[in-house]
Amino acid sequence: MNKKKPRRKDNPTKTKKPSSLPVESTQNKKLVWIVSNIDDNSSWGWHTISCPDFLRKIWKKMRNFETMRWVDILGASHHVIPISNIISPAQKRLEELGYDDKETLVSFHITGRERIWAIRSEEKAFLLWGDPNHEICPSRKKRT
Repeated sequence: MNKKKPRRKDNPTKTKKPSSLPVESTQNKKLVWIVSNIDDNSSWGWHTISCPDFLRKIWKKMRNFETMRWVDILGASHHVIPISNIISPAQKRLEELGYDDKETLVSFHITGRERIWAIRSEEKAFLLWGDPNHEICPSRKKRT
């Protein structure tokens, strides 16, 4: 009985290459501001901040943040805050806005007491509140 062996046209390569590119961490991406979600109808609405203060302090900082990667932004002064750590009126306002599915917010330090708050999604920071008196998440530290 004559048994034939199957023949190969080419020898397969021994090394495998990934068929897709690796996913880049959003920590290494630059921050992108999204302003469509600003809350103007709360105690921390942007209507409470004067135009000169906004242009002199906040706008300048926001422009600087746009040149930075998230890994360079987050740290001692600007940080992720669990929703459970913010005051209950702010938690309630998040529910009213439909953000009760969020677990954290990002607090950006502007000056000693002033903060701006955003919801982070990948490299995007959806601007939410202005907090000139550090009310949303009071600090135990002096002068903050």
